Amino acid sequence: METELDRKLADAQAALLARFAPDTQVRSIGWSQGETQLFELGTGSPLLYVHGGLSGAFEVVPVLRSLAENHRVLAVERPGHGLADPFDYRGVDLLEHARTFLRDIMDALELPTVDVVANSIGALWSVAFAIDDPSRVSRLALVGAPFGVTRRPPPIMLPLGFPLIGQRLGRHFFSTATPDGCRKFWGQVIVKHPDRIDDLMLDVDVANSRRNGESMVGLIKCIADWRRLAYRRELILGERWRDLTTPTLLVWGEHDAFGSPEEGEALAAMNPKLRFVRVAGAGHLLWIDAPETALDEIERFLATDRRSGVVAA
Repeated sequence: METELDRKLADAQAALLARFAPDTQVRSIGWSQGETQLFELGTGSPLLYVHGGLSGAFEVVPVLRSLAENHRVLAVERPGHGLADPFDYRGVDLLEHARTFLRDIMDALELPTVDVVANSIGALWSVAFAIDDPSRVSRLALVGAPFGVTRRPPPIMLPLGFPLIGQRLGRHFFSTATPDGCRKFWGQVIVKHPDRIDDLMLDVDVANSRRNGESMVGLIKCIADWRRLAYRRELILGERWRDLTTPTLLVWGEHDAFGSPEEGEALAAMNPKLRFVRVAGAGHLLWIDAPETALDEIERFLATDRRSGVVAA
């Protein structure tokens, strides 16, 4: 049954799409543990977008039309985000959950293999899936530091990882979200230039936070090792990055709060399948800080011949 929070999020989302990508098709899609939502735009080769943590597919809407010029873009909501079904992350093996979810979504879309663009936790999910099932992912473009490159969370997020008090803080934070508060938080953690965030994006972020606060609190508990004020060790891929055989692009803002460019360069040095691009004046979500640079790098990367590895001129 649709709730008032569902309607508010749907209305805010519709206004954002009307401004940036009015021809986008919004539809529900099932997976083995529920239903989620999908934005679809374009008619080219399929390109799956997997969004970051505590966010939603709405984060890519400002560049959705540009991505769809050459691709059939499929931006999926992870469980417990956007208008996906709520999801209880407590006690979940997050990487196994990620593999199941992405495999189910690709099967539902009848995609034997696909190029993937992802951000943050979405990047972690996509890399874990590609390592486990490399035939399903043709190429990976990771925009922003993948979650789990380092165990250190941004300092502002540390209190949310504590048991009990962190859950109470999280529920309060999400249930009382405001546009001004979201812009401030984004400026502290997500972007270098919060003044560039469209007001309609903030409206969606507020509605998303209020609707999905409980799922997000569960996700924070799932990823946090509060005793060490760090992320859980099992979510740090570490040496497993060497097992990634999928051609992968890392587009990394020099002010990314979730991992330094030096950590990105060290990561790329581990595996010849990884190519690193450093972006000046940008934070974690490059769709806001440096959209043209990010899009140019992605398109150049996706023009690479899959067999020869030669990048188109």
